[in-house]
Amino acid sequence: MPSLFTPPTLFDAPRWNGMRIGLLGGSFNPPHAGHLHIARIAKAKLGLDCIWWIVTPQNPLKDTKNMAPYTERYQNVSTMLEHKPHQIPTHIEAMLGTQYTFQTIEGLRATYPKTDFVWVCGMDNAHIFHKWDRWQDIIQIMPMTFIARPPAHNLVQGCPLRQTRHVPHHFTTAGRKTDLKNPGIYWIKGNKMLDISSTQIRKNKKNQ
Repeated sequence: MPSLFTPPTLFDAPRWNGMRIGLLGGSFNPPHAGHLHIARIAKAKLGLDCIWWIVTPQNPLKDTKNMAPYTERYQNVSTMLEHKPHQIPTHIEAMLGTQYTFQTIEGLRATYPKTDFVWVCGMDNAHIFHKWDRWQDIIQIMPMTFIARPPAHNLVQGCPLRQTRHVPHHFTTAGRKTDLKNPGIYWIKGNKMLDISSTQIRKNKKNQ
């Protein structure tokens, strides 16, 4: 089944008015089932209409040495999502010409003023979130969700970001429509996650 939505552009904002969109950003070098797993969980738990996969031209926190070309990574994401109707590959970051997440979020908010967004991450990003450019500003303007592997309680409680008091923290284990009008951090825990990573996939290919 093809996607119910064609990818967004910078000129079709009215098409997304009133929608609840999850933003899954990454290098996807390569994309794998773990990415798809957290995208599906976020959609179900937060009551989202769909997930936009934001393929970054170059993640500032990652080495370019083993990075596949952007076109290859985007095509791999597109191929993986071919029969996932609510999962949409996008060129958003390339179209906005942004490099850092804060810049991308500002661009999205300006381009789609009547769309509600939430940024979707795996728990690994929560532990390095303080390294993101303007991370404190990000959590003030965009709802975030981090999805934890078991033992989720230990992972969440031991995360430095969990100690941040500037925005409310919410814990959700059942599907519901969350408030995406205001900033907040949603911790989704208790879900069995796939033990897989892009780094391990690349190492396995080298050893073949």
